[in-house]
Amino acid sequence: MKVPISWLSEFIELKESPEEVAEILTMGGVEVEAIENPYENLGNLIAVKILEIYEPEGLKDLALCKVTDGKEIYTVLTTGKTQVKPNLIVGLAKPESFTFSGEKVEVKAIKKFKSYGMFLSPYEAGLGEEKEKLLLLPEYSPLGESIYKILGISETVLDLAITPNRGDLLSILGVAREIHTLTSWKLNPPNFENAIKTGKKFPGKVEILDKDGCFRYAGRFFGNIKVKESPFYIQKRLWLCGLRPINNIVDITNYVLLEFGQPLHAFDWEKIEDKTIFIRRAYPGEKLFMLDGVERTFNEEDLVIADAKKPMVLAGIMGGEDSGVSENTKNIFLESAWFNQKRIRRSSQRHRITTESSYRFERNIDPEGVVLGLLRASELISKIAEPEIISEIVDIYPKHFIPPQISLFNQKLTKYLGFSIPSEEVENILKKLGQVRRSGYGFQFIPFSYRQDLKIPEDLVEEVARIYGYNKIPSSFPKSTLYCQSPSKILIFEKKLKDIFKSLGFSEVITYSFIDPKTLEKLNLEKNDPRLNFIELANPLSSNQSIMRTTLVPDLIETACFNFFREVNSLKIFEIGKIFLPTEDLLAKEPLHLGILLMGNANRETWYENLRKFDIYDLKGYLSSLFEILKVNVDFKPYSSETFLKSGVSFDLYLDGEKIGFAGEMKNLVLKDFDLKTCVFIAEINLQPLFEKMETLEREFIVKKPPKYPSTFRDVTCIIKKEIKIKEILDFVKTLSIPYLEAVDCIKIYEGSPIPEGEKSITIRFWYRAEDRTLKDKEVNEIQDSVAKKIFERFSAKPR
Repeated sequence: MKVPISWLSEFIELKESPEEVAEILTMGGVEVEAIENPYENLGNLIAVKILEIYEPEGLKDLALCKVTDGKEIYTVLTTGKTQVKPNLIVGLAKPESFTFSGEKVEVKAIKKFKSYGMFLSPYEAGLGEEKEKLLLLPEYSPLGESIYKILGISETVLDLAITPNRGDLLSILGVAREIHTLTSWKLNPPNFENAIKTGKKFPGKVEILDKDGCFRYAGRFFGNIKVKESPFYIQKRLWLCGLRPINNIVDITNYVLLEFGQPLHAFDWEKIEDKTIFIRRAYPGEKLFMLDGVERTFNEEDLVIADAKKPMVLAGIMGGEDSGVSENTKNIFLESAWFNQKRIRRSSQRHRITTESSYRFERNIDPEGVVLGLLRASELISKIAEPEIISEIVDIYPKHFIPPQISLFNQKLTKYLGFSIPSEEVENILKKLGQVRRSGYGFQFIPFSYRQDLKIPEDLVEEVARIYGYNKIPSSFPKSTLYCQSPSKILIFEKKLKDIFKSLGFSEVITYSFIDPKTLEKLNLEKNDPRLNFIELANPLSSNQSIMRTTLVPDLIETACFNFFREVNSLKIFEIGKIFLPTEDLLAKEPLHLGILLMGNANRETWYENLRKFDIYDLKGYLSSLFEILKVNVDFKPYSSETFLKSGVSFDLYLDGEKIGFAGEMKNLVLKDFDLKTCVFIAEINLQPLFEKMETLEREFIVKKPPKYPSTFRDVTCIIKKEIKIKEILDFVKTLSIPYLEAVDCIKIYEGSPIPEGEKSITIRFWYRAEDRTLKDKEVNEIQDSVAKKIFERFSAKPR
């Protein structure tokens, strides 16, 4: 809310500077975001001296002036050829600056002549209403200086951040009332002559059909008006508050909206069918071409102002183009209303329209200000539009506003504030907010109609503290017994996982729990996949954040896209976060998951190392390291069933026979849908069973001395069927009781000539070591021969 100080001073006697007024408001809980001078925002509007004047060839209506700002010389074309003379000092708007009327100044070329700016009239400079007159500056004005500094012109505007509960502050009068409440400076409330309150019989009919949508509706008829340009002072104040002047009738409605906080709307009377106005629910499918040039379709939840045949206005939000005031309008109907704030808010959100009117209706306007705003507009229309006929005010008020009656007890006030304020002072504070009388143990209070944020005793406690002065509240230390609780086991487990991945060179990411349902579609999940059974948000922030995530994969891929499009060629990230799965109960299941993503290059290219891309073994290695550190046995089963992973370059993770996750390379078709043109490896693990498994394991840490005696190794090379997995052989070896065996692993796999088709050659290496002596070859060979024989028999292998 922008508040010009000059306008504000009409309603209250300001006894301090704008900066001190801003401090008073801020200390009273009304944030002042900025103290502005809008004239400075117009840009380079400077003083220049005319040096020479030429009549450009072929441009008889223009004069070409050579001017200087004291440093450089410019040429400027002007239509005021009769007003320019050498040695005159005038105002010039340089290129890239703006005029008061909103026109951006640019370098213009007419034929072969260029104009580096434009001479200003008083109107274009925002200093007066003359449009055709040249702005002349004093004879000794410093060249190149701002015209506003030379003339001593400034207009201070306070930019206030108004909280949603304080709709009463969305007006100049409302801010004046607030300053009066905080300071007791003299308030100058509006006062209207009795003549403006009466008029001739209203020549039409008004009826409220939807009393739930419209609580009060008032209006009056004006005949034979003159639609023209508004006086300069109205245009200037609208400009200072960020609104664009249109014509005197529309400008007056905006002026009153800013001044009193009461939205108004003017109809062209001749375009109202049967001169009848209905306030009703819209019919399903009813359409209206609106002032922003968009045709919108309504439903029965929308509230409209209609005539006998058609809707004319989406109530409280925006009018229709056909019924609006134009330069040909002769008669108008001016409405002022109090609508249901919830209905206005829902319609505004549904149609994605926010206007100055809807912004105020959504925050609850003053019910008793409906006629007040209409009277102020009537006063201005009478002076500016010169109507020949003014009707009586039609005021339909089916259910009068009843303010709440609030009981505030002294004991509660002292308890909440932590100190005592004299009852006389509390009473004086409450009198500024409404009607108050003392009771046996406190106060009975009825707030003014414009203070609709005051509903319960706690609201009054806050107001008393605010108006009394936060800076006067004595400081005291709270008395409380503090307890320190150790972090939960799951948080300790989560921190341990984060430390492990950070030590492996990963970066942690934290993404939104809300995702776009389209990203799930890109994963090509099967129709019966539980991840497609998601929870939709009733009021999403945006369409691409409309559901709760059922997997971490979309967020990780979106993060990869963000980095890839910014030329990040190598990415190692992980996330630990909840997914959300619906249940039959009210609350969803929220298991904790771990997501891992590798993208692009696995290393940096150097003189000693070639560039290498991430592969499936990098991902497998990181997962193996994780489970090895956690000391949990997790099985890696190849050929994952996930539809978005390459079958031959993927595997599922199993713990005690239960699938807890998956890992692998993303399919190219899936990556193409995300516009990713690089290899991506991804894994996701349900941490709940992993955490439960670790809780049940008994931790025994055996510390051994470094080996004293050397180890020796033996290899078993054999030919086996291609479908036999190496893991099966290694698992079989682990079941054997083999003396002195320290480690076993597969070191070579070979397929091709001369190995027969459908078979492969493997080499498994066994390491042996004794703790008390050096092993002899003979005893190691005997052990190895026995192991090899069992392998050959178990897997029908042939030695090679």
